[in-house]
Amino acid sequence: MEVILHCYQYGRNKSPELEQLCKEIFYYERRSGFHYYLNALPYIVVTRSSSELLRNLTSDPYPVLFEGIHTSYFIRNTGLQNKLLILRTHNIEHKYYLGLAIAESSLVNKLFFLTESGKLKRYEYNLPGHINIAAISASDADYFGSRGYKIFHLPPFHPNAEINSLPGKGEYILVHGDLSVAANISSVEYLINNVVGNIPFRVIIAGKNPARRLLKIVKQNDHITLHANPNDSEMFQLVQQAQINLIHSFQFTGIKLKLLAALFNGRHCLTNPESVQNSGLENLCHIEQNPRRMRDRINELMEVPFTEEEIQTRDMALKRDYSNKANAQKIIDMI
Repeated sequence: MEVILHCYQYGRNKSPELEQLCKEIFYYERRSGFHYYLNALPYIVVTRSSSELLRNLTSDPYPVLFEGIHTSYFIRNTGLQNKLLILRTHNIEHKYYLGLAIAESSLVNKLFFLTESGKLKRYEYNLPGHINIAAISASDADYFGSRGYKIFHLPPFHPNAEINSLPGKGEYILVHGDLSVAANISSVEYLINNVVGNIPFRVIIAGKNPARRLLKIVKQNDHITLHANPNDSEMFQLVQQAQINLIHSFQFTGIKLKLLAALFNGRHCLTNPESVQNSGLENLCHIEQNPRRMRDRINELMEVPFTEEEIQTRDMALKRDYSNKANAQKIIDMI
């Protein structure tokens, strides 16, 4: 099977690695401007509406996989109505954007996310009925399935091929993620203020582009250090060597790749329910909601070696449900 890749290019260079994997790659410029905010369609959709893309999609008879709802501007176009169309959903996007609005401190950004959430809810409700939806989680499959769309469950693809977890004990707790995103910033602040701020263990916060307010709060805690912008190798080492990967979220959206990274590569994984709900990974995590219970579980787990038996259990569960090869085959079988 050959792949023709269509992608919007903004802020990144062309990819020689992808060129080795794809038969052809077409790059398009993403549009921007205030007038797109005024459009009835979601901003993330209408700004990816290149007429050149439509010409290329209609020039051959091949199936089309829309990777994320933001790429689906032409999904209703009559020129594609005789093609097999698959929409890969990453979240229930209107709920995700509502969560971003709640977490956002900037009034302008909050207004944008609220408006976008409303547009996305209408857009999701009015997708064409003949498409196939590849839902990233069981709950997303239930949501879109209840609206009559043809659904199949397709867990996320990720960079992990094997279990790399180490037996034994580590010496620190790791919290990681994109530290420029408001929702992640709020989670880190919550964990420092309510969970790890007064524990007798070393804590590392790691991620890209940490917000200034995080730098300030970390400096107030001698046992907490911030590792800004680790490269892939450094992040892998941080995840693998930690005794506990601590993952927190205020909303359930899709499947978090940092959760998969922690399970494939780390030792104990401690989460709150929103971070793991409906993922099928619940039995591989320690789940606590209350901050006091989370601190108690940290005190317990910091003394408990991670075992070969736990590694084998993860290996069986993750390869069963989160195998990239098996999930790619689902797409091939659909086509």
